[in-house]
Parts: sequence; structure tokens; C-alpha cells
Amino acid sequence: MGKIIPTIINKFDGGIVNDPRDPREKVCRMCTNFDALTNPYKLTPYRTSEDGDSSSATSKKQNFQVALRTGTTYSLYALGVVSGTTRAEVLYKNLTTGAGNDMSDATWATPSNNQSSTGATAFDLFLYYRTAGLIIGARAGTNLWAFSPSGSAWADSWQALSYTNLAQGLVHSKDDIAYFPYDNKIAKYDGSTFTATAITLPPHFYITSVCEYGNYLAIACAPLDAVNKSHVFLWDRDSTLVTLSESIDWGQGVLKILHEVGGLLVGITLNGGTSFLLKSRVIFKYYDGQGARDFMTLEGTTVEQMPIAKQKIDNRLWFMMRISLAGSTRDGLWSIGRDQEGKFSLFHERTPNGDTALTNPVYKNFTIAGDFVFQSYVEVADYVLYKTNDSEVYPTAIYETVIKNAGDQSMKKDLIGLAVMHEALAVAGQAVVKYRKDGETSWTTLLTNTTDDSLSADIAGQATDMPKGYKEIQFRIESTGGAVITGLTFDEEITGGRSYN
Repeated sequence: MGKIIPTIINKFDGGIVNDPRDPREKVCRMCTNFDALTNPYKLTPYRTSEDGDSSSATSKKQNFQVALRTGTTYSLYALGVVSGTTRAEVLYKNLTTGAGNDMSDATWATPSNNQSSTGATAFDLFLYYRTAGLIIGARAGTNLWAFSPSGSAWADSWQALSYTNLAQGLVHSKDDIAYFPYDNKIAKYDGSTFTATAITLPPHFYITSVCEYGNYLAIACAPLDAVNKSHVFLWDRDSTLVTLSESIDWGQGVLKILHEVGGLLVGITLNGGTSFLLKSRVIFKYYDGQGARDFMTLEGTTVEQMPIAKQKIDNRLWFMMRISLAGSTRDGLWSIGRDQEGKFSLFHERTPNGDTALTNPVYKNFTIAGDFVFQSYVEVADYVLYKTNDSEVYPTAIYETVIKNAGDQSMKKDLIGLAVMHEALAVAGQAVVKYRKDGETSWTTLLTNTTDDSLSADIAGQATDMPKGYKEIQFRIESTGGAVITGLTFDEEITGGRSYN
């Protein structure tokens, strides 16, 4: 009998890694439709999605803001278009359930004076500024428009602003001033005075993303030629000075998303999609006051999409991405958070439409309001808006381990036992374990448990379908019906394999 190597996986907050043979504990090759950060010792499945807009094909909602509608009542507002046109239209949902026009249904309410009368709307800017009582957007290339949730008249030409590239603005908490990034400039509005050019950055850049960073406004800039380096500029928001507080070299590629997470600036760079690059890369970096430091790169993949949409919720940076990774196309909503040791972790949080595979979708935007997630995209020329299901219905949630080789890829092994652990299974709950070994690309089902109220299920070495004589192996856990996974354990026997032993 050869040496027995036991392995247990019961902590999951290490996140997705690029190297399929990464030996670190807690990391995985893929984690989809599970929440692994809130409770790192278990994988909690998210609810599936359902239709979030009964008129999505004509309304084409593509950006979102929570704003004060009346009194002390806030609502979720969405930017779409007047049916059959490119003119802006704003509708809203109540932040309730079971009351109509709210989180539990697919209908949206119509406020007064909610439509633009001229021009095509842009979708990258949609900002609520409470001091002014306005939601501010843009007409394509020419003006900023303003809409009042209180129902006063729509202002199609609220401010003149000529631009080519536009990014989402923000209201800085330190001065309560609204900032609007466009091309290589920042405009600002303090509730009474609009300044079209509060700061100008070097002309070979365009702004992709802005965020607060302490007292500073952090400004992510990508090169217009898509060849040179991206930079992050720190601005103290003093318009009387032409100099910036800091210029940070962010490296090659297009820096698409920038936000503060846990006191550090985190940036996501897309480096690919050009003929002179043989591989596409998504590069994750953080700034710690000394420089931009890599903490992960997804390499050797086809990165099809990464909109500039972002949101920080529960100290996680959420964003959208469609990418070919670990043998499959992965798309929808992702997040970067920090594990219990303070290290950054990446997760594929939610697919757009549960288990339904999409046909060449084009992602637009998303928003998270409480436990409800809305994702907007175009599929086969149809605009779609899907949201979290208010009923307890769950998609297939997936956890794929990194490749396991018992520390020695050259030795042959037999799997002699495996168990999957979970919280007590509900009536609809199911836990499935699959494997693939050596160079296999498809998964083979090894164990399925549907026993109500059970806490685990196992399979022993005498089973005829247990993998034998492999050198490396990878496991995949699939949860349906809301099964909460708490661990996977397996034993391997070393059976030899080197010709010189």
C-alpha cells in the first residue's frame, strides 16, 4: 500500500487564481454564483435572476442611481430612452417589495417631466446630486442635461459641455461638490456655479474612472493610442492650482476601473485586443502610497468585454466582465474584496440570467440595491434587464478547485475516498462533485447528494468509477436548490509513476 495523502478544503475566501496549479490554500480556479467572502468557511449560493423590466426592449435602461424622490423616500432611478428614439427617459422603482413598481416585480413608475425633448442621450454619466436636487446626465457630445426627481421641468441644455469621451462622475464627500470627468478634463458644480474646466490633464490621456481617495479625487487615465502607459492622478480639488498632487504610473494597457477598497486604490487594467499583443490580460493592481503593485493577472484568455461600470458595496469593488477563463466563457458580475488576512480576492459573483447561457451579449451596466442586483445587457439586438429573484430560487453555483497533485505531479495516484460537506440540505437542495484528471477537458460526475437534511455525502475507493492512475486531478462542486457548501475532503494513495524509482 502506498502513502496516503489527505486533503481538506474548508475555507474559501482566497478567491480565483490564474495559475491552475497554485499550491496556496483557500484559492480556487473558479467560484461562480457563490458568496465566499461574507462567511469564508462556507459557500453560500446567491438567488437566481428574473426579468427586471417589462419594457426593457424599448426602454433600454443602462444606468442607475438611488435618489431622494419625495420627503424622506428614496427610489431607484434608471436611465433609458423614450421608446423608438435615442432621447433620454428616466423611470424609477420603489425600494420595497410586494408593493408594486418595486424590487419584486418588472414594472417601473413614471415621474413627472421625465423625458428629454431633443438629442441622443449618453449613458456613461448618470449622477444624483442631492444639494442641487438633480440627477445629471449628458446629451451625446454637446451638453449636460438635468432631471429633478421632485418633478420640476427637464433641462435639456442644463450646461454646455463639448466632449468625445465621458465617464461616470461623483459627489466628493469632503466638499459636497459634483465632479464630471470627460476627455482629459474635470468639470465641477457646487450647487450654484458650474466650472467646465476645473483641471486639465495631459492631452494624450482620456479619463476612464474617478473615485475618492481620502481628501483627493483619484483620476484614472488611459492613453489615447492604447500603447503607452495608463496613469492615475491624485488631485486635491483645488482649481486655483494647475499642478497635481501625485502622478502614478499604472503600467501598460487601458486602466478601465479605479476605486478605493480597504484604504488602498485598486485598479483594473485591460491589456489586450490589439494585434501586437499575443495574449489578452486583465491586470489587477493596488496603490499603497509607494507605487502601483500587481496582485493578480488573468493571462492567456480572451477578454471580450469590460464596461467602466463599477460599484463599491460591503467593501468589495463590483464590476462587469466577459472573459474566457479556465476552459469556459465566464460573464456577468465580479468582485474584488479582501480575505480574513487582508489579501485581495477575486470572485465571479453572479451570472446575468441564472443558468441560461447568453448569445454574444453586450454588457451595459449594473446596480446593487440592498440584496437586489440589476444587470443590463444587449443580446441578439434585444435590450435586457435582469434582477435578483425575490423568491427563493437558485441557479447552479460552481466551485472549481485548482489542480491537485499531492505535491508531486510526476507520481501516479488513486483516489480512495471523497466527501462533500454542506449545511442540512433543503428539499430542493443538491450537491454534486465532479472531477477531471490529467489532460481531460470535460467533467465526470463522481457523487450526487439529494438526501434531505443530510450534512455530507461520501464515496469510497471500492467504487468502480473512482479515478485511478492519474497524476493530477481537479474537482468541481455544483450546488443547486440553495445547498450551502462547507467543505470538500479527499484521500489519495501514491501508487508510483517515475521510471527511475
